[in-house]
Amino acid sequence: MRHEDDDVFSVAFADHKRLVAERFRRIWQLAEDIASNPGKSRKELANQFALSERQVQADLNVIRREMNLPLVRRQGYRFLIDTPSPGPQFSLAEAQLLLMLLRRAAHDPSLPMDRLRALMAKLPFLFPLHLRPLVAKTLEAASASERGGRQQEIFAALAEALLRKSYVKLHYPAGDPVSAIQEPIVQPEVLFPYCESWHLIGTCRQRNRIMVFDLDNVVAVSAAAGG
Repeated sequence: MRHEDDDVFSVAFADHKRLVAERFRRIWQLAEDIASNPGKSRKELANQFALSERQVQADLNVIRREMNLPLVRRQGYRFLIDTPSPGPQFSLAEAQLLLMLLRRAAHDPSLPMDRLRALMAKLPFLFPLHLRPLVAKTLEAASASERGGRQQEIFAALAEALLRKSYVKLHYPAGDPVSAIQEPIVQPEVLFPYCESWHLIGTCRQRNRIMVFDLDNVVAVSAAAGG
């Protein structure tokens, strides 16, 4: 028999998970803004995102410490650039399209595979710093371990879904304690590293809201019917 306190706890827990997803989406928007418009002060960022300076500082700490992105405070906040930028850099949508094209090229036997792999190894350095971990993860070498190869396919499928703005089904093992839904159907919005794991922010069709999904235990990604 359920008690009223159990219902209150369930609602509070669901609200907490929703706030986590919304916060991480905001943190990624903050990272994107810093990458595109470096040099803003904490006060300027607070005004832009309608936050307190304390909240902005907490988000900046996550970007620097938990996401391990090279954020520095030098005449405002910016990402540390290791080499001078030769010109315009790729946007996230352009990155996803290029990754998809290169992944397909890897299956073309007429192309020299050694040169293609060398190109893939250099590719992350053409992207803004905050996108490099995602690009490198998606382009892991084809000779990686079985688990690494599976993850490569998972990230490639998610990158394509990001580009197409389509829904995909995430497959977790039966009884997996991390996922509240064994096969959530999700429209991906952001892929990001956090505390040595990868996470996905997206709209869950079953729950009809934005959620965060831990990708460590995902065993496969498939196209969703009607997606």
